[in-house]
Amino acid sequence: MHVPALLPLPRDPANRGSAALRRLRAVAVSHPIATYFALAYALSWAQWIPLALRGARVAPGAPVTHFPGLLGPALAAFLVTALTRGGQGVRSLARSCARIPRGAAFWTLSLSPLAFLALAIGIELLLGLPPPSLGSFRVYSGLPETSIAAIVALAILVNGLGEEAGWRGFALPRLQARFGPLGGTLVLALLWAGWHAPLFLTNEGYRQMSAATLLGGFLFGLTCGAIVLSFVTARTGGSVAAAAIWHGLYNMTSATGAAAGMLAAITTACVMTWAAALVVLELRARKRGASVLRVEVPAPAASAPSDRAQAAA
Repeated sequence: MHVPALLPLPRDPANRGSAALRRLRAVAVSHPIATYFALAYALSWAQWIPLALRGARVAPGAPVTHFPGLLGPALAAFLVTALTRGGQGVRSLARSCARIPRGAAFWTLSLSPLAFLALAIGIELLLGLPPPSLGSFRVYSGLPETSIAAIVALAILVNGLGEEAGWRGFALPRLQARFGPLGGTLVLALLWAGWHAPLFLTNEGYRQMSAATLLGGFLFGLTCGAIVLSFVTARTGGSVAAAAIWHGLYNMTSATGAAAGMLAAITTACVMTWAAALVVLELRARKRGASVLRVEVPAPAASAPSDRAQAAA
């Protein structure tokens, strides 16, 4: 009697998904920094590369936007944190994004780009140059022209928090633990710069850069910004909110219509001067076994019962 061969039962898609999640979690636990940067790049570039392939151009006030991709670093940070530290870690990262510590340091540091702006306008007036109009701040790269309040809010919440939850909230303390406070900051600056790569094909401001401007303006300026942001985050007890506010406000001088004059050059010079002073202070502090740039990795708190059960699932 012929007995038909038994056909293999189809695999349960839910089981395949669970296996893939376990593999991803194992990779993230073993290599959290590499997993984070791979995801941050992938999530952002998934929006930016298609823009580049279709020849889209991002400019202040233009209808084409790169803003969804700016959320990639934050999304990657929360995803890797969830995989490696569970719900307790996610809540800790969320708290750091909203933390506004008491004292003057938070507001003095996070709002310091406004002091750079005031200085730049003062220098322009002394030189007999017209200062930027209020309307020029309503035109932001990747956003339609709207109110200044809306531009500032989007710059801080998307451009600032969308990046800083990842760069300073997740990556910086872990890179510093491996390479030291200054070394970790410089490694992050290099990886942060590389993340921008597709924007050089779509962003009009980047496309117009010469090789000298790319190296001396963008790369060196971004490195100086990374040093200052390490200091801002460190001095505010690891507050991602402080870094996000600083980042968003600084971009108001470099990514709006106001940047067309001397404004961006003067504010960037302020950041470079501040960063140079911080490097000197950091090197001196290092001799005493201290640091002005170190951001501590948040200590993992005891998991709640639901978190432990979720991690064991």
